[in-house]
Amino acid sequence: MHMNNREAATMGLIGALFLGMLLWRSTRLWMASLVRQLLWSRLTLALFAYIAILGAVIFAASRISLWTTDLFAATALWFLITGFAWFIDLGDTGKDSDFFKRRIIETMGLTAFLEFFINAQVLPLVWEIMGQVVLSVVALVNAFASTQSQFRPIAKVTGAVLAAASLGLLVFTAISLVSNWTSVDKVTLRNELLMPVWLAVAAIPYLYAIAFYMRYEDLFLRLSLVNNGTRPRLRAQLGMMLGLRGSLVDVAGFRGPEAREAAESRTMRESLDYVRAFKEWRAADEATRAQARHRLAMNADREGTDEFGLVLDRREFAQTKDALQWLADCHMGWYRGGNRTHEYQRDVLDVLVSTNSQQFAFESQTPVVQKVRKDGQAWYAYRVTPSGHIFGMGANGPPPSQWFYDGPTPPDGFPSCKGRGWTDFMSPDRPEWRAEPDT
Repeated sequence: MHMNNREAATMGLIGALFLGMLLWRSTRLWMASLVRQLLWSRLTLALFAYIAILGAVIFAASRISLWTTDLFAATALWFLITGFAWFIDLGDTGKDSDFFKRRIIETMGLTAFLEFFINAQVLPLVWEIMGQVVLSVVALVNAFASTQSQFRPIAKVTGAVLAAASLGLLVFTAISLVSNWTSVDKVTLRNELLMPVWLAVAAIPYLYAIAFYMRYEDLFLRLSLVNNGTRPRLRAQLGMMLGLRGSLVDVAGFRGPEAREAAESRTMRESLDYVRAFKEWRAADEATRAQARHRLAMNADREGTDEFGLVLDRREFAQTKDALQWLADCHMGWYRGGNRTHEYQRDVLDVLVSTNSQQFAFESQTPVVQKVRKDGQAWYAYRVTPSGHIFGMGANGPPPSQWFYDGPTPPDGFPSCKGRGWTDFMSPDRPEWRAEPDT
């Protein structure tokens, strides 16, 4: 078995990561739970069958000289990094309609070819280890910073570092291959290029079949709960399978009254009709969402109001109102049960931003501003949206006191009947605070 320096460095780092995870109790417990799920659950047989299929395909490839023991390390890495990850991620097949399409692109796309090309030439082992450690840290920082609006400048820097490193490796590989072309083992190089392709060709149909079974099994189990604990009739199941076809996203999303009626159906035709009704409703809902997104984009940067007196440019209105409502709910809860009971606490917003940053991560990066009165018996917060329109929420007494604000300028004080732009939760006159169309 042959292992080049890059493969040896990668294997070593994976082993070090594994040992490091064993040292932390939380990750050790997570790993133990994962092992139990894989070895003592309904996934166990599927995993062993998956490994057996891949083994049979590798054996067949070796019989036609497409695989040799020199590729053992590369094959093991493919399974650890790609093949096993695909198996673990099967739970996402009900959320991502392009799940398998993305896997095919990962295997046969330009990025996959560039990765192969870069791996065609390796550095000395010490440089491989150092380079992989540094680039792994940079990649992790980039992945984290890319999801946080306040860290986007860092994401740009780390992205540039990764791009420069990739370009440097490409140039190094190209020069090395041209210089040493006569001594390059072209057969092994060809086999290494083709290996991920035929492994994916074998893996993806099997993984789809497993995901297909899992999604329908979950559907029928879920529907039995709304059908007096009785599994839907075989004819009803066939009707649902015929109507939902092979779309795993449709199977996972089949809910609501149509699903309950389909579960109680006595004939395949009746069940099929309910599936079609569900699809028609969902298509109309998606069309409504698309129209809302279109209006949002078309009205960006437009000044003025519509025929109902509502602001035209409504970018981030929904996110801003949701964030303020969440902040208000937390203030109520902490007022009643915080360490300083019966006071609104000044650090609520800071805690939420640090622990639930996605709720307060806005595209325009404009923060929420909060004020708490000295006696702790009143508070308010507001945020400026991209259109310049401002939303706010607050309270001027113990819960359930709740006040709403919107206007072209920030609030000029704590909520009150005399405060400009403030209305309490009993007031029906809050048109801008109505729910936004779901996009």
